[in-house]
Amino acid sequence: MEFEKVLLSRKSCRKFTDKPVEEEKLEKVVVSASLAPLGLPKMCTPVLTVVTDKDALAGLKGIYDAPAVIIVSCPPSPAPGIGDQNAGCVVEMMSLMATSLGLGNIYLYGVTANLQKDEEMLKKLAIPEGYTPLAALALGYGEEDVDICKEFVGKLSVTKI
Repeated sequence: MEFEKVLLSRKSCRKFTDKPVEEEKLEKVVVSASLAPLGLPKMCTPVLTVVTDKDALAGLKGIYDAPAVIIVSCPPSPAPGIGDQNAGCVVEMMSLMATSLGLGNIYLYGVTANLQKDEEMLKKLAIPEGYTPLAALALGYGEEDVDICKEFVGKLSVTKI
């Protein structure tokens, strides 16, 4: 899929089918995370936890019944906010790759906020000690086809100086 089409077709998916994500597609999404721009990469490199096990998925709240979730966790950083920013960049890269592969996806924050307080789930998911889950991406096949926007429409306020 050409890049502009990927951008125009990326939408948050909140209804997934039961069809599992093929391992090859999941691997491409995971590898795309390595291409994300990172701040302080030698000190604040994220780690990924790929969750496809049904029992583990059942323990995650707010994933819209997605058949796969990728959790992005970061170590403490000497610069405030870098971990959150890195996690956001990683999720965006994975989201664009998932879209290009025909997978529905949605950026998740609430699931990681809940996970931070659940020591048992942190251990079950093998989140490395000292790392904090900061963002996640739920992905799978959407129940509905995605409409492709016809044109770029700016939704953000822009000041030009």
